[in-house]
Amino acid sequence: MTVGPTLLAGAAAITAGPGTWQPGPEELMYFQDLHRPFGAHVDETRIRSGARVSHSDLVRLLLSQAPETAAAAQHADLVVVASGLPDLHPFTPASVYLSHRLDSPGRRFTVSEQGSAAPFTAMRIASAYCRSGRARTAAVLIVEQSTHPVRDAAVDSAGASDSGALLVLGEGKGPRISEVLGVRGESPAQMKRLLEQRLSDLASATRPAGKRAGPALLILGPHVPADLRVPDGTVVHRVDRPAYSTGPWLDLAENHTGWTAAYRRVVLCEADARRPERSCLLALDGDGSGDAA
Repeated sequence: MTVGPTLLAGAAAITAGPGTWQPGPEELMYFQDLHRPFGAHVDETRIRSGARVSHSDLVRLLLSQAPETAAAAQHADLVVVASGLPDLHPFTPASVYLSHRLDSPGRRFTVSEQGSAAPFTAMRIASAYCRSGRARTAAVLIVEQSTHPVRDAAVDSAGASDSGALLVLGEGKGPRISEVLGVRGESPAQMKRLLEQRLSDLASATRPAGKRAGPALLILGPHVPADLRVPDGTVVHRVDRPAYSTGPWLDLAENHTGWTAAYRRVVLCEADARRPERSCLLALDGDGSGDAA
């Protein structure tokens, strides 16, 4: 495959918990050893009073609530899990569990500790595997949790949720991934200027051969600056969800079919609540001319 992979299916799930997992002495010691070098205090009360929903819990929820998407992901050649922060429940990699549930014979791994950039990295890797022919179908799971062992002001203020989005990429007709890129400035103000230029470039890009002309849809995550200037003639969807890293992906998973049928190009953008000088973009080439919302 020389062009970008098609977004074949998507599903989103949100849960209020609670999970059944409780940390034992070994897990608490692990958290302390992990965070002590950074001067962070592990709050056992915070863990025990939280929802304690694990990434594997979210896998089970998604697969049970979205059987059609689960079927599209069956036997995927590549399974990638993306999370802004590590799983609260250690030693149980969700990528292995999801691979098992999908009966996947291929590679599986997790992209983590990149904040809001982690899902974009996962999509870029999955797209590259499909483009090169190393994978015909890739399942990308994007997850986040509301319970963490230490206080993080940026994550807490973002209202992190127990949520996940499963996206299936592969061969076939439909919206194709054309760009996945990062934008980084020396300051939040410079990042904003660079992001405005990137959005303008992506929104005005020449449409693929055979596709109708029409407006682009910009999906702006909750951490994108509120005063961001958007290109003329574009339609803007502001994500309004309490989420640290999954917000725009939940909306994309729920609405991608209608959006990519209605708009020439769909551009998803998110900045990082912890690193406001960084943001990322993903562009999908849709089929529509903007005749539908």
